[in-house]
Amino acid sequence: MKTISKILLGSVAVAGIGAGVAYTTQPDLKNQVNTLTPGTHKAGKTTVDDTKTNEELATAVIGLYGANHLENNAHWKQVPVAFKSSTTLMKEPRTNTLTVYRILVPNTNQTDAPYYELSGSDHNTVTFYDGTSTTPLAKVDLATVVKYVNAHYSDQQQQDCATRIKIQYS
Repeated sequence: MKTISKILLGSVAVAGIGAGVAYTTQPDLKNQVNTLTPGTHKAGKTTVDDTKTNEELATAVIGLYGANHLENNAHWKQVPVAFKSSTTLMKEPRTNTLTVYRILVPNTNQTDAPYYELSGSDHNTVTFYDGTSTTPLAKVDLATVVKYVNAHYSDQQQQDCATRIKIQYS
């Protein structure tokens, strides 16, 4: 009879420890910080078509690419900082077929914020500009932009940025 009670007590003790471990390893999702550190998470699966149907996601993807490839530009370098909180995207129609997208990063306004435009027959080319110049900093195929961002940022990181972007029209 003593043997049975020892086994039973041992089982209760192990079950109690297991439950305690399961409880203490649960993450506190409300307090997780969006770090936007490239390559720290599982690769994203955003497609070019996703960016064409979701302007906020397109801005997040294009902004992250610009910040990483135009890091010597003071304005583009601030894009990840802007994406960590509410960010305004100003849409400025230039012609019937051309719209400029300005990302209002810290310490900029609509006239000097970094911006991009989509061009080409299917709007598959992204041209990056500094907010203070009309000379392009870079011109890149949208598929290249999406591929780079997917390789370096998770879907969650991209979506976190996109949900903080508010679109306004000028």
